[in-house]
Amino acid sequence: MSTDTPHRQLKERLRQERAELILEIAEVMFIDKGYHDTSMDEIAARAGVAKGTLYQHFPGKEDLVFALFERHLERFERMIEQIAASTETASAKLERILRYAYLEQHGMRTQSLQFLYRNRDMRNILIENKGRIRDRLGRPTGQIRAMLEEGKIDGSFNPELSTGLMLISFMSLLTFSSWEQFISQERFSPEELIDQVGRIFFEGIKRK
Repeated sequence: MSTDTPHRQLKERLRQERAELILEIAEVMFIDKGYHDTSMDEIAARAGVAKGTLYQHFPGKEDLVFALFERHLERFERMIEQIAASTETASAKLERILRYAYLEQHGMRTQSLQFLYRNRDMRNILIENKGRIRDRLGRPTGQIRAMLEEGKIDGSFNPELSTGLMLISFMSLLTFSSWEQFISQERFSPEELIDQVGRIFFEGIKRK
């Protein structure tokens, strides 16, 4: 039995690497050609796998799309885990999350998020899976809530304000579709946006 374990582990690792390769190729093709004009046959050919192998990993294009979104969620979860474990102040932690959302998501990742949020078919797929998305966001959302509570305890945030409302407000700032459109329309750089959004959230809009 023990002699089979390394073989099974290698097989599973190769399976995961193959799935990751398929996702990377599908992401590029979806962005370049669009959802409807990209076929599963083309994705399999570009990935160098049999069509049957592709369907073993992803039964359909909708599964590929949701897997791409889940990959972004996994990166977000890892980032929140790392920040939550740091010894920084609550304000510094939340500022790092904003920086990740507004600055570190550029390049191909931004194009992928544009594709996921702007395309009607993609939005419908995400809406159909909103229960799964909500479950996946449960832990990072709870960690951000804890950061807000930390800020109340250390005196950084107003203890009279509802943590729930603060949480909803902060999470809305991380929504890709809103800030990406603002950058393009208002000609703000990501750094300028980070500065102003941070000031609005942490200091308010009231003139001192």
